[in-house]
Amino acid sequence: MTQQGNITTELRMGFARIVFSHPSHNSMPSHLLADLVRHIDEAAANPAVRAVLLRSAGDDTFCAGANLDELLAIKDEATGKDFFMGFANVILAMRRCPKPIVVAVQGKAIGGGVGIAAAADYTLGCKGAQVKLSELAIAIGPFVILPALIRKMGVAAASELCLDTEWHDSRWAREKGLYQRVYAGPEELFREARLLAKRLAEHSPAASSRLKQSLWSGTDHWPQELANRAAVTGTLVLTDEAKNALAKFKKK
Repeated sequence: MTQQGNITTELRMGFARIVFSHPSHNSMPSHLLADLVRHIDEAAANPAVRAVLLRSAGDDTFCAGANLDELLAIKDEATGKDFFMGFANVILAMRRCPKPIVVAVQGKAIGGGVGIAAAADYTLGCKGAQVKLSELAIAIGPFVILPALIRKMGVAAASELCLDTEWHDSRWAREKGLYQRVYAGPEELFREARLLAKRLAEHSPAASSRLKQSLWSGTDHWPQELANRAAVTGTLVLTDEAKNALAKFKKK
């Protein structure tokens, strides 16, 4: 199961549509995260691409976050850090991409999936796009994605999401700034996401790039910061408390 899933990129009217999928609720094992980084970097380097639309397949779960089988298989701190660098590297790829990135969240987002939504330059959701951070409940914490959450939502909203490990609906996510717009369902969401990406692709690439640099000002330290946070999480996941919590979580 951990080796399944795929990512595709399609060039459309000046923007790249990147779609990721995995049979386990669009969860993201390490190989898929690394592949997503490659697709984002390739779109960033392609002069024919002026904007990026990132979404997952289907009309149910957007992203179930990290793969639980991989989490349970971690045996040492180095492996733990490498695992949690997976989502860190995706966030960093989204940050360094000079083109605006639109993320369309058509369903539930959990853990690292929330981090992807937060790292977008413009995030669209729909009514069913609930969000949840369950990391504290499994004796770790959303340390790697927290800088992206704080940048997008502010400390107060990020704290609420991290500490209250239950579901938060799309209306809450819109009010707190995680989503810029919310639509009735996936069909309308995907249509409007395509239209937005097309409009963004019509703008000056130089101006868009300079604007993105300004919007991400103050994040130059993120590569080292996220690596440090991945190391912290990689240590916590080795504790008996975390192992027991993960085993119980998987049985649900």
